[in-house]
Amino acid sequence: MAETVLTAAPQVEPISLAEARLHLRIDDDNTADDALIAVLITAAREQAEHETGRRMITQTREMTLDAFPAGGESIQLHADCVKAQSIESITYLDTTGVWQTFNAASYALDPHTLPGYVFEAAGAAWPSGVSDSANAVRIKVVCGYGNAGSDVPQALRQWMLLQIGAMYAQRETFALGVPVAELPGRFVDRLLDPYRVYST
Repeated sequence: MAETVLTAAPQVEPISLAEARLHLRIDDDNTADDALIAVLITAAREQAEHETGRRMITQTREMTLDAFPAGGESIQLHADCVKAQSIESITYLDTTGVWQTFNAASYALDPHTLPGYVFEAAGAAWPSGVSDSANAVRIKVVCGYGNAGSDVPQALRQWMLLQIGAMYAQRETFALGVPVAELPGRFVDRLLDPYRVYST
């Protein structure tokens, strides 16, 4: 399965700048490192997504298939699309080279069986007449826990704060490219364990 493409990025981060500054115990009048802290927040979120296999804040990702499944089988969503909220669209390239949009009433999403599945609605069938070419089917998946940082489970947010704290404390050694002390280890990483999704 091909990599997914981010088509609509998260509008916020799970951790706000104010929350990160509070965690780092930075004085209110000291804003010199705010740009760096913002970068660390994003890095911590991306690492949490990598470690768990889940998207934190609402975003849209596009996955591709070469064809619709045969025999009415369901479509397994790409592991990048957990936690799926909805299907924005399913389009396909027909045999005349024109992109068509599959009727949204003809399919349904099962977001609870991970990593998520799309199946035919009752009485419907996957389109025929699909071009015999690579990536002829495109599925845009809206995924993430929600639109706000508060939608993300607290254990994941706490793990991100700890990562931000560790990276900020060692920011000078990171910048110099020299070896650094180990970031929060296995004990802290257990915060992620209930949320890890393992690819099938």
